[in-house]
Amino acid sequence: MDKDKLIQRLMTTFLEELEEHVGTLNRDLLALEKEADVKRRAELLQTLFRTAHSLKGASRSVNVGLVESACHQLEEILEAARDGAMVLGPDLFALLFGTADAIEEAGMRLREQQDLSSAPLAAILPRLEAAASRSALEAPRSAVAPADPPRVPARAAKSEPVAAVKAEREKRLPKPDPKEWEGEAPAEPVEEARQGPRPPTSRPPSKERPAEAAPEPAQAATVRVAADKLDAFLARNGELLVARRRVQSRAEDLTALREQVAHWAAEWRGMEKALGKWLERDGPGPHGSTALREPASEGLRVPRRVGAVLGQTGDRLRHLEKGLDRLAANMAGDYRQLKQAADALEDEVRRVRMLPFADACQGLDRMVRDLAQAVGKEVELVVEGGAVELDRSVLEGLKDPLRHLVRNAVDHGAEPPDKRRKAGKPPQARIVVTAVFRGSQVEVSVADDGRGIDREALREQLRRKGLPEPADDRELMSAIFRPGFSTARIITDVSGRGVGLDVVKSRVEALHGTVELTSVPGQGTRFTLGVPLTLTTLRALLVEAGGQTFALAGTNVQKLVRISADDLVSVAGREMLALGEVPLPVASLAETLGLTARESASAGRKKPTAIVAAGEKRMAFVVDELLAEQEIVIKNLGARVRRARQISGATILPSGRIALVLNAANLIRGALGQGAPVRLAALTEGAAAEAKKRILVADDSVTTRTLEKSILEAAGYEVVAAADGQAAWELLQDGGADLVVSDVDMPRMDGFSLADAVRRSKRFAEVPVVLVTARESEGDKARGAEVGANAYLVKSAFDQKNLLETIAQLL
Repeated sequence: MDKDKLIQRLMTTFLEELEEHVGTLNRDLLALEKEADVKRRAELLQTLFRTAHSLKGASRSVNVGLVESACHQLEEILEAARDGAMVLGPDLFALLFGTADAIEEAGMRLREQQDLSSAPLAAILPRLEAAASRSALEAPRSAVAPADPPRVPARAAKSEPVAAVKAEREKRLPKPDPKEWEGEAPAEPVEEARQGPRPPTSRPPSKERPAEAAPEPAQAATVRVAADKLDAFLARNGELLVARRRVQSRAEDLTALREQVAHWAAEWRGMEKALGKWLERDGPGPHGSTALREPASEGLRVPRRVGAVLGQTGDRLRHLEKGLDRLAANMAGDYRQLKQAADALEDEVRRVRMLPFADACQGLDRMVRDLAQAVGKEVELVVEGGAVELDRSVLEGLKDPLRHLVRNAVDHGAEPPDKRRKAGKPPQARIVVTAVFRGSQVEVSVADDGRGIDREALREQLRRKGLPEPADDRELMSAIFRPGFSTARIITDVSGRGVGLDVVKSRVEALHGTVELTSVPGQGTRFTLGVPLTLTTLRALLVEAGGQTFALAGTNVQKLVRISADDLVSVAGREMLALGEVPLPVASLAETLGLTARESASAGRKKPTAIVAAGEKRMAFVVDELLAEQEIVIKNLGARVRRARQISGATILPSGRIALVLNAANLIRGALGQGAPVRLAALTEGAAAEAKKRILVADDSVTTRTLEKSILEAAGYEVVAAADGQAAWELLQDGGADLVVSDVDMPRMDGFSLADAVRRSKRFAEVPVVLVTARESEGDKARGAEVGANAYLVKSAFDQKNLLETIAQLL
């Protein structure tokens, strides 16, 4: 392979490693700057040396000479400090941190394929060379130092050609086959760099092999995968989960069909013997035909072919029954295997995507150090719960909010050392970033022990902007999340521009999370972020509004109620829901989304309503139907719908329909911004025009089911039919209904059990149930009343007018 092409191919890997090595340099330099223990400082210096060496080798493999030279000078400085030939003071630490920043900036330039000749790293390189030269000059004075622990001799001085260092290194490497040399030589340093900085060992390396570390215990092999490939893998897994649910639905349909055929076969077997007695063979009939006929007194003659077909019907039914049994069993087995494989794959995909919370905190310690020095404060950053794992997408979404909150804590919260002493506090402020599990969510908090939020400054800003001043302290504190709002007395490059906390709120809400704020004057401030573990799957409530299906995150739904006009009060021209608590604003979900809500003509009929919360905001959204609560797989809709702020994604339902996932915070914000009261004409007397009602019919007899369906459709109802009670219950959960008409004697779930399930359901407790059955005993009628049936009609006295009048009365 051409060497230039190989280097180009390795550049992407190199840039990823560069980012990791810069993070390691920052982390260990921060630890070294604070560390007082001599042994621990030696270990940190050794680790830093190895990091610089690994990055140097990787830079050489892709011909990035500027980064290679800088890392070489870092090696010289760190080696001298490790051997006691140089003391790392504030100036040298500033130089080392500046070098790490410059290397990171050089990586950004390389990503954009820019030239490095004008990069900050090129400007800082002479200072590194000067510091490395001083370390070389001071090295002989350290020769009198004890030999325990043994020192590593200095590497080549800056005047030594890089080629000589490379030649010396190659002497220690096995000679490759000349035919295989091309491509292998540059690959070796990358493999060395890919290993990353090795952990410190108890003994420094020997003088003969200064660049190599002691052997390490075997570790699990790792592989780098691009984020977009992982996302594509996850998307395919989501499609597999949807397919699994559809296969489950098909298996249930097949089971229902098998049971229907079994019922049919049982009825035929009961008639077969009677039919055989009723028919008898006769000789040739007219025109020479053979016939099956009744006894002669009846005078009915049946062609022999009809008799043969009737005789074969039982065999065919038995064959069909066995075939369906076999197919249903095989399909159930296949579904179990598919479910096991899909569930295992889903678990593994989730594990692959889960990353420790500490990854989101990388760089915060360096930011706190630099910012505290810039404003003359002493600040300690503590991260707790770093091992808590979150989905990569959630973790990426938390990085910016965390940086904003920690920056604000340093600038606004922490006081200067002299003021802290006067307040009886230690001179060093403390910022604690914590992650803990809270059920299905992760609670992330950023707390400081600083001055707290100045309430009077908040009120002053509100007055200055002409905004109302809330009397409630919680509402007053929430004003700090307004765009362009700041309590800083002066605008600086750190604060005062009114950006930050509004970004925190919007970013967290985009993660289906919440933000809460508590602050005690003189004691500190705490921001608490509640976010889900993952954004790929979500427990959601499915609702219907404006003829479409929508999903609301279960964490945002506080309560499900049914309301009437009597539950509403008017406050300042807006309809509010009064249910014994603080009145809540009410809105139609369909109208909030720009759709037309479905009207109901029944006076006094209650409307299903979801109480939705986002942070401290709560609102009641009236919907057409409450459909189901289930686990959904969220798919991103891309940049084309970025302006639809109330929509955060979509999911494919087992039925194949698409449901849009709603962003609760933006939904509430949009509804409140509309300023118009919800129109609940369906809840008042003299309501809107007649709407088409949906009736669910359940009967295992095809004839009866078809008859009832025809009668009801002719009367103007929308009718869906089910072959038994279990299928009816599933259809009710999936699409809802205004009324249920059911037989009693059915397979899987009988009519009594269906009525009982409807009454026990919170969603469908008020749906009327009409039982139409052949059971005429008073005990059966009493049983129907006990399970909550609204009407009990006997088939022997069936009258379609009676059925229609009963349904009209119940609706």
